[in-house]
Amino acid sequence: DYCDRLGLLTQTDLPLFGMLRRNQFSEAVRQAGEMERLVRGHPCNIMVTYINEPFPMGRGKLHRHLSRLELERFFEAASHAVHQENPDRVIKPVDGDYDPPGPGLPDNHCYCGWYNGHGVDLGKLHRGYWQKVKPGWRYGCGEFGAEGLDPVSVMRGHYPPAWLPADADEERTWMPDRIIDAQTGRFHYMWFDTQHSVADWVAASQAHQAWTTRLMTDAFRRDSRMVSIAIHLFIDAFPSGWMKTIMDVERGPKPAYFVYRDALTPLMVSLRSDRTGFWAGEQMAFEAWVCNDLDRAPSGALLHYQLEVGGQVVFSQRAAADVPACSSTCQGMIQITAPSVSDRTDAVVRLGLLAADGAVLHDASLEIAIFPRTAIASRPVHVIGGADSSAGRLARELGLRPGDAPEARTILVSDLDDYAQQAGSIEQAVRAGAHAIFLNLPPGQHAILGDTVEVKPAGMNPRHFASRATGHPLVAGFRPHDFRFWYDADAGYVTPLLDSTFDVTPVAGWSPILLSGNGNWLGQWGPAWAAAQRPCGAGRVTVCQIALAGRTAGNPVARIFAARLLDA
Repeated sequence: DYCDRLGLLTQTDLPLFGMLRRNQFSEAVRQAGEMERLVRGHPCNIMVTYINEPFPMGRGKLHRHLSRLELERFFEAASHAVHQENPDRVIKPVDGDYDPPGPGLPDNHCYCGWYNGHGVDLGKLHRGYWQKVKPGWRYGCGEFGAEGLDPVSVMRGHYPPAWLPADADEERTWMPDRIIDAQTGRFHYMWFDTQHSVADWVAASQAHQAWTTRLMTDAFRRDSRMVSIAIHLFIDAFPSGWMKTIMDVERGPKPAYFVYRDALTPLMVSLRSDRTGFWAGEQMAFEAWVCNDLDRAPSGALLHYQLEVGGQVVFSQRAAADVPACSSTCQGMIQITAPSVSDRTDAVVRLGLLAADGAVLHDASLEIAIFPRTAIASRPVHVIGGADSSAGRLARELGLRPGDAPEARTILVSDLDDYAQQAGSIEQAVRAGAHAIFLNLPPGQHAILGDTVEVKPAGMNPRHFASRATGHPLVAGFRPHDFRFWYDADAGYVTPLLDSTFDVTPVAGWSPILLSGNGNWLGQWGPAWAAAQRPCGAGRVTVCQIALAGRTAGNPVARIFAARLLDA
């Protein structure tokens, strides 16, 4: 009734999840008809659905559950029952199809900003990709989102005391795993730093939730074939009921609520870039989009765009806007030369859609960083690996000269077979003062200068984030999200920067440089290393699993970090 009054549109689901038991076929058809009789009088209810997230082959129990072919026969029978009660009903048979393709509007769930890589990689989604659907068909995303913990006030007011720290000492080591069914303690390793207080955990998780919500919702708005989306969920029914909600049980909005509200503005602009870091003097480029859910468009609309540095507008221009009806259109590329800076400088690119009279209809902004160009002194480096290996590419990108081990004080290793044949001479060089840097080692156990390095594939897919919260001198001054969402020049969009983690035996002497974590969907998660270093005689040995080759030109942080590695 309230949705009818407020003009909110709803979708009603038959409560089926994953499968349908054979002995419930007729009852499910009957209840589909009853469901339609219940909701057909409400103008707000624009759609019905029969099943959520069906899995292939009845999850391997076809003696109990319908096969996909039989399930589609159920869809047909249920649709006859529904249309008998309401011939005009719009039907989306499946919400979140894990066994596509199916009849009707294709719908896929996507949590790639939380269950890392789920459905489609986050960088590809941001670039404009989607999951496989029927050619030319429009589609929906019936669920997406990320966990944002409840506010501290909700926790203190409603949670059992056992879920929360009892005192300040316990709070420093408290993990959200204490909250039943919370996922932040496990999955935060893929997205943000480990925190050390309840308030910090709440702030960090809610900030990530807002970042993911903005990234995904904007991507959906730019995709004109995406015609139906739903964040999961909007309001929580119970304390900690489903912490991916963007509004808590006391109706308090989390930061993601305001991000989502803005990203659903019917007529809006969107700025898109695969990069957020640029070099001074570089030609920056940003996609400018107009997204319109309305069947009308303002005449004479203008686009105004500008670059702000230190709160001052240093560049601005205007152009005529091409506002589509019921669609999204890229207006072109905003091209701006990054100004000269002596230190890392924060800047904002802003885009506004203006009416003919100059009134702002909607605006969007993108925070970027501009870095002074860093010169890396040419020096000999001994590369163990081919020209196209991680070591070979990185040396070439940084302008280093190939040299032999005796003269090169830096040794880059990415081919362990070649390394095994030179291990003795390399160890001798390192003990005499050289620095051996092992890059992107394959999974397995590797003997490296007397230690055993065990490399493990990243659980739940390659990562877009590594934590610099180690206190190591090589990451001094870097910000919490500097090692996140790096542009890949080869792919032309953002790709994961970490596909594996490692640990070392014995651990004595090793210092972590970059951190991650490892685990799987059901297993225990814990911290793991992404880069680490130890002294060896007068020299050093470093293992770095972060993808640096191919990233140093388009990601200033990657180049600065690579330069520090070489100078360490």
